[in-house]
This record gives sequence, structure tokens and C-alpha cells, in this order.
Amino acid sequence: MSEKQRKKQAKRAARRDAGRHKQAVRLPRDAQGRAHLIVHRDPQGGGERLSLARPLFTEAWQNEVVLGAAGTAHALLADGHTVAQAVKLGRTAMAGTSKIAEGLLAASADRPPACGAGCSHCCYQAVGLTAPEALAIYDHLRATRSPSAFEAIALRIRAADDETRGMTSDERLSPNLPCPFLEEERCSIYEARPLSCRGTNSLDAAACARALRDPEAHAAFLAGDLSFPCYLEPIRAFHAVTAGMQIAVHELHGLQMLPLELTAAMRLLLDDPEALPQRWLAGEDAFAEARGGDVTGDAKIRALAGTTTDAV
Repeated sequence: MSEKQRKKQAKRAARRDAGRHKQAVRLPRDAQGRAHLIVHRDPQGGGERLSLARPLFTEAWQNEVVLGAAGTAHALLADGHTVAQAVKLGRTAMAGTSKIAEGLLAASADRPPACGAGCSHCCYQAVGLTAPEALAIYDHLRATRSPSAFEAIALRIRAADDETRGMTSDERLSPNLPCPFLEEERCSIYEARPLSCRGTNSLDAAACARALRDPEAHAAFLAGDLSFPCYLEPIRAFHAVTAGMQIAVHELHGLQMLPLELTAAMRLLLDDPEALPQRWLAGEDAFAEARGGDVTGDAKIRALAGTTTDAV
């Protein structure tokens, strides 16, 4: 055998060995026995990539968004489990969701959404979010409010939490229960609003108003017999970003990412702004009292979000 042939054989053997040593690590399963992410590691190159154990959404583009959000969350927290990194994660997810949603809506310019400044019909309901979003909102308030303005919003949050704690999502959909961040029918934290708010849209503001304020239409809406026209893609985009962030932070970093309710989560942060974030970053279920209703088992929500039947 010539020297050239021996070198070729050695290279082929090295490639085979590298392939055998690449690790495909399925991460720990959740309480329902599901593992969502697989980490592919190459010991020789030191790199890694993520893939899904199974699709979380029926549309391929949503699963791509999931992996993009998961990779971003993993990279940000790999630099350290600090409040600053968690806030950065929340802000990055918010900006990314808005960018995707705005791009999707721009592609449908023939019929733009009816939503606009002063249109607040969707601001009278329970709002779900994750811990990084809550931390980003708290940081935004601290950075943008004077001491007196901060105290005023804190009083509204506490009052709203006292009034709504323990209510169902149906009970929370009421013209008498505005979001505590709503001021003169405008979102006072628009730059730091949760992901779910960024995906929400409607093509008929009057229909939204009826579903909220007209008793007959309100009852029909809650019963599932009435809906309003909207673009599904921005809603599905926020679900995909949220899912990617949740599975990466939980499965790769061991932090609790079950959905929270906005008002209750902010109340907890106001009452314990120093210790609570550190407890969460240490892996404790520090936001447990603000747990929101997990509606992923609801067939209507699954259809709206585009999730697969066994995904989340």
C-alpha cells in the first residue's frame, strides 16, 4: 500500500471515529414524560447544535422559530445565571417576537390590522408571560419611572392583584378589570409588553368591543360561539418564540418556566425585588404563587397556536 493510500485510509478512519463520538444528548423529561430538545455535541470541534425530539408545531416555520429562540436563550444564559442576563433574554425575546410579527403583518398589507393607539379592548383580560419577561418589565419600570410614578404603578398592580387573584381566565375577561399597565386606554409599558401582547391582533375592532362589553356577545365569545377575524401567523409566532425560550431555559439550565399571570408575577417582584429573582435563578420555583392557567391542553388554544397534539 502506498503512502498516499495509507493517508486516505487514516483520514476515513478519523472521520468514522469522530462520527461515533459525536454525542446526541436527549435532555431530561418533564413531569409528563416528554423531552423536547436534543443537544448534538462534537467533542472534537467543541460545538453543539439543538434539534427537537419531535415537532412542537404543525407548521415547519414555527419549529424553526422554536429552535432559533431556544438557541438564543441558551447562549444568553450560558454567560451566567444573572438578573442582567435574564432581563436581556426577556428583552431579546420581546424584540424578536415583534420583528417576526411585524414582518408577517407587513406581508398582508392589503388588509391591515384594526389595532392602533387607544384601541385597548384586548387589555381587559389575564395575560400570560414567563419569568424573563416579568424581570424585563420590572427592569423597564425601574429605568423609566420616577420614584413617585413607580409607587403609583406599584399601588395599581397590588390593587389589581388583590381584586383578581384566583379568578379564572373567563372571569378576568371583563370591562371592569383593566390591565394595571393601561393608562388612558394606552399601554404604559408598550416597549416592554409581554410576548402574548405582541402577537395579538384583530381585523375588526368593533367585534372586539362587542365581545368585551356587550353581554350577549360576551357570553357567546366565552362559549366559543363567537370569534373575531385576525391573522393567525403573529399569534403562532409568539407561541413559537415562547416555546423555544421555555424549553431551553428549563431543559438546558434547570430554571422553572411554567406560564405566569402578569399582574400576580409583578406583585411578587414588587414585594421581593432582590431575593425573588435570585431564588428563581438558583432553580427554585420562586414564582409559583403567580402561576397562570396552563391552557395548552385546550383544543381551541392548540388550534389557534398551531401546536401538535403531543407537543406541549
